[in-house]
Amino acid sequence: MRDVGAAMRMALTMMVMVFALLACAPAPVGARATVEARAVGEGDVLRAVAPRRALRSLPFMSHSGLSSPTHRHHMSTGVSLELIERIAIEHAIIVTWANFHYFDFAMNWVNHLEALGVKNYIVGAMDEDLYEALRKIGVNSWLMGSKTIDAGAVKRDFGWGTPTFHKMGRDKIRLINDFTKSGVDVLISDIDVAWMRNPIPFFRRYPSADILVSSDNLSNSTHRTERQAQFRVDDEGLQEHPCGGTANIGMMWFRSTKGSQALTDEWVRNLEKDDKLWDQAEFNNLMRRGCQSSPDGSGVGAGYDGKVQLGALPVALFNNGHTFFTQRLPEHLKVKPYALHATFQYEGTPGKRNRIREANQWLGDRDTPEYFEQKFMSYTPRVLADVALDDFAALGHPNTKTKSMPPLKEGDPVLKEHMRMVQHQIKQLYEANAIAKKLGRVLILPPFFCGLDRVWFPHAGVFPGSMLRLPFICPADHVMAMEPYGAKFTQEYREYSFLRNPSMPAGVVTRDNARRVSVPPNGSFLKTRDIPSEYAMCFKSGDTNEDDGDECVPARNREFLAAQSVSLGSDALATLDDVAAALSSVRDVKFIHFETVIGVTTYSQAKTTEQLRMGIFCCRLGSHDFYKVDEVELFEKATAAQLALPSGNATETGDVAANNTDAMMDNATTVMTMLNMTTLNATTIDDVEGVESKVGENESVREMSPPTTTTTLDSQVTVSETGAVETVKVAQQKVDEGEKENDADNDDDNDDDDDNEDKKKDKEDEDKEEDKKVSDEDEDIIKKREKLGVDKAQLKLIKEKLLGDYDDTN
Repeated sequence: MRDVGAAMRMALTMMVMVFALLACAPAPVGARATVEARAVGEGDVLRAVAPRRALRSLPFMSHSGLSSPTHRHHMSTGVSLELIERIAIEHAIIVTWANFHYFDFAMNWVNHLEALGVKNYIVGAMDEDLYEALRKIGVNSWLMGSKTIDAGAVKRDFGWGTPTFHKMGRDKIRLINDFTKSGVDVLISDIDVAWMRNPIPFFRRYPSADILVSSDNLSNSTHRTERQAQFRVDDEGLQEHPCGGTANIGMMWFRSTKGSQALTDEWVRNLEKDDKLWDQAEFNNLMRRGCQSSPDGSGVGAGYDGKVQLGALPVALFNNGHTFFTQRLPEHLKVKPYALHATFQYEGTPGKRNRIREANQWLGDRDTPEYFEQKFMSYTPRVLADVALDDFAALGHPNTKTKSMPPLKEGDPVLKEHMRMVQHQIKQLYEANAIAKKLGRVLILPPFFCGLDRVWFPHAGVFPGSMLRLPFICPADHVMAMEPYGAKFTQEYREYSFLRNPSMPAGVVTRDNARRVSVPPNGSFLKTRDIPSEYAMCFKSGDTNEDDGDECVPARNREFLAAQSVSLGSDALATLDDVAAALSSVRDVKFIHFETVIGVTTYSQAKTTEQLRMGIFCCRLGSHDFYKVDEVELFEKATAAQLALPSGNATETGDVAANNTDAMMDNATTVMTMLNMTTLNATTIDDVEGVESKVGENESVREMSPPTTTTTLDSQVTVSETGAVETVKVAQQKVDEGEKENDADNDDDNDDDDDNEDKKKDKEDEDKEEDKKVSDEDEDIIKKREKLGVDKAQLKLIKEKLLGDYDDTN
């Protein structure tokens, strides 16, 4: 019995010891559990070298080394001072927060900082799922939870402007208040920010500033006055006025000062007293109290009743969504941005994600190889040739000050032209989507070419105060309604810059993995043109602002342009089944690229009810306008009457004739490309001369359908596709008719030099007198007539170089 009693006493002692150990361990308390990620191993060296490997090497409940949770002081959002101090480097830390719904955004945020070699960051997890996911891959994190959002809602999309969104904002401000009291300086960042340069050295240039904050301003003001120059480092400085415009609290730098703590204390108190206050609006109210301009030109000035020193971060370096995605301000100003913030956008979280992908700054797909594993289809978008792009340009920077202009109204010609141009592109997208679904492929979106900006209130063409040039390559969320589509969006579509997605596996985008599909041109096609090449589609590299051309876009990618070609034949096909049959030889190819989707079939194959709903143009006076495709024609057959130059006197038709000539030359070149006679856009002599070596090379490897009836042009050139011949014949006819029309206008009285010498002399005298009265408008028409002569020479060169050499290869 003694042995039994001794054993029982020993067991009881061990139980007491176990309970004592458990009492020392951190215990979860619902959504506000205070468990922290074991983000470090034995000492700072290991953490700095391999923080994720260090975490994965530790057992889940390990309290070894510096991660021991004993004797910690936890702040209101659950983070401990010990964790903050351990992660901070040189007295600074970078902080964001999210829930599991934004896990891919969290990975994008983390991967950008990791790529920069920045280690002093931490993520507040608002739910257990995100905390566990981050802990497993070694990301510095703590379980932040939420003070006011219930356990179910905290895991979902917060939705901008919703009650849950505003509750989340209060958690954010409590977090900011905690970190300003931690004793280290802190950069607070929204989760939809992508960091392209380490910003802390920039902040350190302003040691007197308690707070530096990003801005919703739309124009850069770092170079407005001479006195700003002495404070610029590497030509970088702050916005001119610390309180000019609206502060955006998505990027905020707080030094750990009494002023910062006082402002954030009042900020929290005011929000908790009134649940109708918006966190960002209240910060602007507080900072503007007694705000003064910068007395010395540094950009730092007093705010918050003189209790803090403030500065506004430059919008070309710390970009909001309009300056980066819409204006592309860093490219125009030739500066290297520190960050982009996905604001000023539409279509919720899907719109944010797609914008960052379009800019090739999305690193959230690194661990999702399935995003790249499907087979893909793309096409070259076309725009209507008769749209006057100069009318849009007149409304954009730097041509006008829209603040003084009245908003657009229903029936304005420029608004009608924008709608017509965009709707034509949407109709092409619908046809392409129907083809892609039939072929079992994911569609790479085209870049959209917009004439006007999208704003959530009536405007005069661009967002007031912006430096946007019109027309422009606009974000897809300006046109497409992505949010209702949800997760299905990425099942059917990829961003237009997909070929340069930074997570694209190496060796995938090659000419061997791609095929071009040539389509016989129809009448609708011949009324269109390529998006002009001067409108760059790809974003320049964010960290260096280097320009490597438009390689991100299938229509301009060199590997795609050099790929083999397959033809759909000389006539439009009847059904999608016919299209699939014609392309059966390339069924297993990774990428197929249609030179156009206009006229692939004889009639529309797209069912509007099965298509992604399009967005709206917003806004004109009184309302917005829905994009509709009911009246868009893509299947008109080519006739001589449709292709002839307009009749009438030169004054009335000069502009139209010149525009049509441009479009004609553009079409002739594109037709050659579609028929695989060249892989270049031969619009200059240099371009054409570079074609010769490509013609024979492609002919030997192309995968063409059986040739149709052979036709000759001018008894000189033989080609095997009647569509090309007819197009060039019509092009020749248009040039000849245009030349005759100009000759008739200028030499109306010179029918017979022998019999009408007197009349000729009289006419010459009249012409000399008339020349003195030539207006600026007439001079412009003359220049465009001269362009007609140049285009004639270009056409001749194309015929001789392309068609002639093509015939020789046969």
